[in-house]
Amino acid sequence: MAQEVDLSALKELEREAILQVLYRDQAVQNTEEERIRKLKTHLQHLRWKGAKNTDREYKEKCCARCQQVLGFLLHQGAVCRGCSHRVCAQCRVFLRGTHAWKCTVCFEDRNVKIKTGEWFYEERAKKFPTGGKHETVGGQLLQSYQKLSKISVVPPTPPPVSESQCSRSPGRKVSAPDILKPLNQEDPKCSTNPILKQQNLPSSPAPSTIFSGGFRHGSLISIDSTCTEMGNFDNANVTGEIEFAIRYCFKTHSLEICIKACKNLAYGEQKKKKCNPYVKTYLLPDRSSQGKRKTGVQRNTVDPTFQETLKYQVAPAQLVTRQLQVSVWHLGTLARRVFLGEVIIPLATWDFEDSTTQSFRWHPLRAKAEKYEDSIPQSNGELTVRAKLVLPSGPRKLQEAQEGTDQPSLQGQLCLVVLGAKNLPVRPDGTLNSFVKGCLTLPDQQKLRLKSPVLKKQACPQWKHSFVFSGVTPAQLRQSSLELTVWDQALLGMNDRLLGGARLGSKGDTAVGGDACSQSKLQWQKVLSSPNLWTDMTLVLH
Repeated sequence: MAQEVDLSALKELEREAILQVLYRDQAVQNTEEERIRKLKTHLQHLRWKGAKNTDREYKEKCCARCQQVLGFLLHQGAVCRGCSHRVCAQCRVFLRGTHAWKCTVCFEDRNVKIKTGEWFYEERAKKFPTGGKHETVGGQLLQSYQKLSKISVVPPTPPPVSESQCSRSPGRKVSAPDILKPLNQEDPKCSTNPILKQQNLPSSPAPSTIFSGGFRHGSLISIDSTCTEMGNFDNANVTGEIEFAIRYCFKTHSLEICIKACKNLAYGEQKKKKCNPYVKTYLLPDRSSQGKRKTGVQRNTVDPTFQETLKYQVAPAQLVTRQLQVSVWHLGTLARRVFLGEVIIPLATWDFEDSTTQSFRWHPLRAKAEKYEDSIPQSNGELTVRAKLVLPSGPRKLQEAQEGTDQPSLQGQLCLVVLGAKNLPVRPDGTLNSFVKGCLTLPDQQKLRLKSPVLKKQACPQWKHSFVFSGVTPAQLRQSSLELTVWDQALLGMNDRLLGGARLGSKGDTAVGGDACSQSKLQWQKVLSSPNLWTDMTLVLH
């Protein structure tokens, strides 16, 4: 155990400086834990890939990793010395500089131990069996902060609110010297009785009380739940219904989904008659880990009761482009997921101002939809740009350009500044390696292409990059179209992923409805009718 340090001789500012250093150290530790989490998630996906599924029949002699059938005389496979499983030649990885090999899972497990340093702790545990994880003085001080209510020093990243914080009086303030007190000095006023927190919920609450008091807020986070978005899950016969309510607060721009209960669900494991359901929500088309919310798992029941509220921060203008997906899943052995049904609600047709829509409703669960409704305009984010048509100076030439009487010699430049984008469909890790492509199609079908640099690991990129199309006339631009597309750069020679695009010009954007198409034409005409003046635009990506 770490020894207590006497910091009474230090001044208050010195103690505050120590606390700032501790928070920076905690941020570095959180970054390292996130890196280790990604490595272990990748290893878990490899194990799931080779795990046998109960819905599929397998041969008696097959590869333990890719399930390829092995022969009796040729291609018999070999036994891995790490896991004692027989694998084929394609699932072997030879170690560098040796003739020894391991299967893909054992090799990845070895890499994870090397990159995370777990091999050191395993060897230390063999030599010192009683030596566990030692608690540092910095860890003690941070834990003591989490048990207090308020602090005069504002940390860079404050820890989550604990139960003891909620039970304190709002008027009390704690200075920096209180933070450095030993942990054994507990405040007897902070003790709360957990029995008093449990309250009986009314059977039919009013809309104003649905999203308060008796329901647990927030959502649970799992490092293994990304497997469901990769198609690595099982399906059951969809039955049953789910009861939930929806409310939107226009003051805080908060969308709240209160999940109450389900009934008559299918068994996740039919043979064992077992069902461990939980509910997960997305605001489509965003399927990233940041856009996911989910409830806790209810064990061994087909009629679970959740009483939990899941929240999203979304602007009112984005609601009409989103669809709420509420799905029910079964958590099986080895964290295997089974799909039990889903409900998709277009938020564009939902009346949030009507109090009757905030009450609980039963919705029948349906099978997973391959394609969502095309009638709802899908948005893949927003792109902010500035455009200007640069023409030679002179009042006569500008008047000719505005009136449309163009001269062949009156050539200019179309300048476009791509400022940034937001609400893009990010990767499961919440980042993007994004760039923008610009293509100006002239009336003679000639295409001028430009490309911006790649911004790596940014969810809301800010390129501030200029596209300049030279040698164009206003008459050509009036019959031309400009297409802007946002891409996610792929790794290891794979194809880049299209995130969304928008089109300006005479043809408009044919991928959206008539209102959006006419809006793009008006924006393009505004740029051409105002030469040498900047025009700011926000384009919706589709």
